[in-house]
Amino acid sequence: MLNVPDPLANPHRQHAQDSASGMPPRALQVSGLSKSFGKFVALDGIDLDIQRGEFVCFLGPSGCGKTTLLRAIAGLDTQDHGTIHQNGRDISRLPVGRRDFGIVFQSYALFPNLTVERNVGYGLHGAGVSRQQRKARIGELLELVGLQSQSAKYPAQLSGGQQQRVALARALAPSPGLLLLDEPLSALDAQVRLHLRDQLRQLQRNLGVTTIMVTHDQDEALAMADRIVVMNHGVIEQAGTPEEVFSRPNSPFVAGFLGDMNFIPAIAASGNSASVGSTTFALPAMENLAPGSEVSLCIRPADIAIETPSAGSSDGLEALVETVSFRGNFYRLSLRCSQIRQTLDVEITSSAWQGLRLVEGSIVTIDFPATKLHVFPRGP
Repeated sequence: MLNVPDPLANPHRQHAQDSASGMPPRALQVSGLSKSFGKFVALDGIDLDIQRGEFVCFLGPSGCGKTTLLRAIAGLDTQDHGTIHQNGRDISRLPVGRRDFGIVFQSYALFPNLTVERNVGYGLHGAGVSRQQRKARIGELLELVGLQSQSAKYPAQLSGGQQQRVALARALAPSPGLLLLDEPLSALDAQVRLHLRDQLRQLQRNLGVTTIMVTHDQDEALAMADRIVVMNHGVIEQAGTPEEVFSRPNSPFVAGFLGDMNFIPAIAASGNSASVGSTTFALPAMENLAPGSEVSLCIRPADIAIETPSAGSSDGLEALVETVSFRGNFYRLSLRCSQIRQTLDVEITSSAWQGLRLVEGSIVTIDFPATKLHVFPRGP
């Protein structure tokens, strides 16, 4: 992608100042946002700040509220309560046409009777842009998304990935202060999705446009976002960098939703240990972990240490290899551990596998490094 300057960018919008602090206002500030559909609460008091130039992913399962939040920001679904400010301007009740955003839908929503060139330039009509400026802008954007040679074609003559790039160019044409993406890659096949994902992220970085993307794909969010907002049942469970939400989840839901996780019921024995039956595990330092309280020990399959008994280790738990599955870059094992009365998923890299040579029925020893364990109280 090319790092092309944006000739239609609004310098007043880009450099607006907050009179109270003297600092640039946040690109977006959502406060106390609530939305219900009948008795169903889609959003329940959402508070969220998004900084200029951030790429933020709303991530969560179907029905969690992520698309409703995006549509409220766009004005497509008006919230029941709460406010939305963009660059310090209250847009809470503004109609869609008076909000400063471009949007790309999962369905692309291209005009089938217009060429690629006319689709991209559609949003520039009536925007006070001369014909010459409009032509230059369309050419710039088509070059930016790699479709300059397709300008005379109609949407039906393009592949799904090309159609999505046309939709993206059209959304960027009026130089919006905010780019909204509603599951833009989900309709594409796997290889095209991976390629376009990288292109989209690089384009966003080059342009510096503040971007919000809705997705249910954890890998997509981890690969693309500066910050991930994990949602569930209309609330934000956790917001942080991809590394934070993956490596330091703050709830069992986040731990289980971002990547695979083993959950092991246990009893807190002290502030830094817990027991499962007669087995005691060292824990990372925990505050307010009352002895005798019920907890869940959580560890990712790739974080479980595994070796064969012949390695000479006397520590660890004994486990039976029930199944082995080759996954390309790693092997996935299902281990039955009688000491904790549970089956665990374990992942081993292909290089580490060469030294183990396990088969179904092998006996191994496993260990849970304290630094890799996550501990959460179990509710009633």
